[in-house]
Amino acid sequence: MPMAGLQVYAVGDIADCGHSAPADSVAERTSRLVPDGALVLGLGDMAYPQGDAQTLASCYEPTWGRHRAATLVTPGNHDYVRGNAGDFSEYFGFDAMSDGGFIAFARPLTEDWRLIALDSNVDGSALQAQYEWLVRLFAEDAQAPARPQGCLLVMWHAPLYSSGMHRGSGDRMRPFWKLLDRHGADLVLSGHEHFYERFDPLDAEGHAPYAGQAPRQFVVGTGGARLYGFWKPPYRSKARVLEHGVLQLALERGSYSWRFIDVEGRVRDAGVARCRATGN
Repeated sequence: MPMAGLQVYAVGDIADCGHSAPADSVAERTSRLVPDGALVLGLGDMAYPQGDAQTLASCYEPTWGRHRAATLVTPGNHDYVRGNAGDFSEYFGFDAMSDGGFIAFARPLTEDWRLIALDSNVDGSALQAQYEWLVRLFAEDAQAPARPQGCLLVMWHAPLYSSGMHRGSGDRMRPFWKLLDRHGADLVLSGHEHFYERFDPLDAEGHAPYAGQAPRQFVVGTGGARLYGFWKPPYRSKARVLEHGVLQLALERGSYSWRFIDVEGRVRDAGVARCRATGN
């Protein structure tokens, strides 16, 4: 059944030319799951082993490059080359990194949905500058006259919660989660772990609050890089899939639905939920 609303496709950890030519790669197959012109959210680590200009041109461009004009991205750790994400930024059409030393932006997706992209690869003063940027962004929202309360989608690379080998790598984003939770964030999308995992809404301490009033996290590191299994004990996740594929979201007024579609075109996880502003 077709999904209503704005169709968005999200995935990270994508093009790895170390094992096969682009035409024969998993990234080529996952790229075909996305219709031409559809909005793509790139969740970082867009090319392996590193996101330099040569690798992006020879590995990403022949596969997922067909979607580049309709792609919004957040950087992953492999998109920083010796501490610099300049090639990544230039390829995807960013301006230079902010004066604070991070890559982040906010923009509307529809009248009812807004996207905030954050950089989970920075620390120290750059991490603090990014946090202050987000605080100012919400302060500007509060001062905007009669701005309607809509739905909020957030993305960064290293997940706060996961059942994978990189658990804990997103801990620096816990203060951001708390701030986003206070401001009604609905969805947080991440990659970094090479599998698909979905959680129920959780607060920054991993607790499921009453009536689901907290962000829901999806981990979608399934774009083409080599997969690896889940580690035990798993966090309190609701779905785990060890297959390549993409997450399809349908963003509607006051609600959203999701489907994880594997590389064979099979729907492996699906659901629907209301935005927090409208109740669950």
